[in-house]
Amino acid sequence: MSSSDPNTPNDPYRKNPYDQPPGGQPGGPPAGHYGPFGGAEEHPLAPPPGPMGSPGGPPGAMPRKVGSSRMIFFIAGGLQALFSLLAIITFAAAEDDLEETYGDLGVSTGIYYAMFVFFLLHAIAGIVLAVRFPQGGNGLRIAGVVWSAVLVLIGLATLPLGLLWLVLGIVCIVLLSSAESAAWFNRPRT
Repeated sequence: MSSSDPNTPNDPYRKNPYDQPPGGQPGGPPAGHYGPFGGAEEHPLAPPPGPMGSPGGPPGAMPRKVGSSRMIFFIAGGLQALFSLLAIITFAAAEDDLEETYGDLGVSTGIYYAMFVFFLLHAIAGIVLAVRFPQGGNGLRIAGVVWSAVLVLIGLATLPLGLLWLVLGIVCIVLLSSAESAAWFNRPRT
């Protein structure tokens, strides 16, 4: 008699036609198998989902889309703050030459100062938003989308040099508008 003969039901080496362990669940241990702590071992088929159904990660972990947009906020805000400060210092050092050069256009240097101070304040707001991302809240997500939209406008106003800001702003709007990001920002907070 061969070991795969179906007429020998008690043979432990016979082939199981249903690919299930005898007496157990599919993929689980045989009936009566106990783990090291005395209880029956359970083998889950899949890991439990993360926050709000996102795959993997510990509970409460920031989803990848939110983390990516947060990193963009830090980088874009930092670079924009640096460029704005450099521009303000440069304008202050060369104010007489600028008045002489651009005075005929009827544009005072005060307009340039106001523009770069606005850029600086926008950069600081982006950094503050990025710091507050872990707290969550739908208002914070909406503020992030608005900040990104202003970044897009800054990019459009300063083309071709503003192409980077334009792209980063669009990417942040898409990331923060996703269902995964909305679910994470709207999660219950303790």
